Amino acid sequence: MWSLARDIALRIEKGSTLIGWSLGGSLALMMAYLFKDRFKALVLVGVSPCFACFWPSKNLRGFTLRLEREGEDFLREFRRLAYPKPFEDTINLEGAKTLLKDYMKLDIRPILPYISQKVIILQGTEDPIVPFSSAITLYNMLKRAKLITFLGGHFPKDESFIFEVLKGLQ
Repeated sequence: MWSLARDIALRIEKGSTLIGWSLGGSLALMMAYLFKDRFKALVLVGVSPCFACFWPSKNLRGFTLRLEREGEDFLREFRRLAYPKPFEDTINLEGAKTLLKDYMKLDIRPILPYISQKVIILQGTEDPIVPFSSAITLYNMLKRAKLITFLGGHFPKDESFIFEVLKGLQ
């Protein structure tokens, strides 16, 4: 995950605002930590600083078992739960398994006090993927954070909500 964060960060123009959803938000936080002067702000949607810390281990084992047994069918079901609109891409099953397993082991809480950029956290009040308590932890551990909630799940049903937040950053 750290090498992926580094590789992505080096391709992004200096002075950019990072926008990260779910696992992508964790990567955005890692990029902001690695390259403090490269990014001016972060907008995070449905992000957990430690996914496994906010779920019982039996749920994580069940997730992993279903991923192994059901493969793409389970990933499609998970994606429908996470995002209100259909995905129009293909799934690299082995890559997805590796990434999700790595994500479940990731704990970036130790780096959060060192994030110096302004951070806007967007969190659904009924998020079935990232518990609300995870957003509160993230908010409390960041120096320059603002928490904005929205009715709904893991991603806002109306993307214009995110654009309005971005306008407020300028």
